[in-house]
Amino acid sequence: MSGFKPVDELELTDDFMFAAVMQDPEVCRELLERLLKIKIEKVEYPELQKEIRPYYESKGVRLDVYVKDSDHIYDIEIQTYHDKNLAKRTRVYQSMIDADNLMRGQDYLELKESFVI
Repeated sequence: MSGFKPVDELELTDDFMFAAVMQDPEVCRELLERLLKIKIEKVEYPELQKEIRPYYESKGVRLDVYVKDSDHIYDIEIQTYHDKNLAKRTRVYQSMIDADNLMRGQDYLELKESFVI
């Protein structure tokens, strides 16, 4: 047995299906708008499984779906199990996103608003 489900049995929470659906910028934009009850003008290409690792020996993160628009950054995570460390994990994801997007010499006011969903 290969461990793979037939395509007709896949659900949105399956990694392959989630990635397939979220890589479409319009579908991704509509989902974000519905979840956050906001209007998003345009979504730049969604990046799947974006890895941020600041140092060789430090713990990095792998973001399921990383999306940017002109003023915001969204990390969309699919969680299929209860994670007792979710609050701290989210905190690490948020800080890694901020650190990855603020370059040396930039003012903190230039930091985009970000959401971990």
